[in-house]
Amino acid sequence: MSGTVLCIGATLLDELYFSTASVVPHSSNPAQKTSSVGGVVRNIGSHLALLDVPVSLLTALGQDGDADFMVQQLAQMGLDSRASLRVDAPTGKYIAIHEPDGNLYVSVCDDACTPQLSATYLATQSDYLSQFEWIVIDTNLATTTIQWIIDFVRGTSIKLIIEPVSVSKAAKLRQLNLDGVYLITPNEDELFQITGVTKRSEKEAVDLLFERGVSHVWVRKGSQGSVYWSATACQPLEAATIEIVDSTGAGDAALAGWLYGCIQGATPLEALQWGHSLAFEVLQQKGAVLDTLNCQLLHQFKTHYYD
Repeated sequence: MSGTVLCIGATLLDELYFSTASVVPHSSNPAQKTSSVGGVVRNIGSHLALLDVPVSLLTALGQDGDADFMVQQLAQMGLDSRASLRVDAPTGKYIAIHEPDGNLYVSVCDDACTPQLSATYLATQSDYLSQFEWIVIDTNLATTTIQWIIDFVRGTSIKLIIEPVSVSKAAKLRQLNLDGVYLITPNEDELFQITGVTKRSEKEAVDLLFERGVSHVWVRKGSQGSVYWSATACQPLEAATIEIVDSTGAGDAALAGWLYGCIQGATPLEALQWGHSLAFEVLQQKGAVLDTLNCQLLHQFKTHYYD
């Protein structure tokens, strides 16, 4: 299997709280807590490593005990993070509150490390970046860093994927030159935030991204499935009916499964099926990464949901 992947962005300590009853705003809510290493690109990279895809992680961590723990965890997962930074700031933290059905109620992120992955620093790593066939970034990065990466891959054979992360962080992409981006993976709200389309026309928003130089757009729609757009085709795929335990990391898992399929030479529909299948499994467990994953299991998941 060919294909080398570099994931650039935030690695965070995730603290997830699951309310034992429907969340009551402006009040104390009893909950159960889980903690793990997280972050969008770390989640994606971890699943790819479990699927035997050659993958590396370029991130920024603090000088604290949380960071030491994360470095050990990354090594155990098979994630090469040798080009990452250790900075004088607290390691980033993501805190989420979930409804009893596993759906996210609200989350917050405190991350002073990732913004220090500057364009200036990445420029010193140009030879390293050039080795990869795929680069995946998240919008936890500074706007200037995101633009530098887009400019760097433009005109090369590197396929750049941008995961928008959230509605507020997707706004960073609205004014950027996106010429050279292979794929953006927004949900519907993020799509309209990136494009500024106010009348909620998905096709109009996607066409605007094509005009701005994006080659492919994968719009995630939760229980309604997703739609993969290219300039010449539109590929929808429905979601399976499942019982959600925890929505954390489902989109990250979908992208990892899709990328695995692409590296395997899958058709656009098959790649979506790989992505959906892994996301469904992650949705049915607590935590963003399915630690027992391997290639054989993923094939079983796809057969279960789509064959």
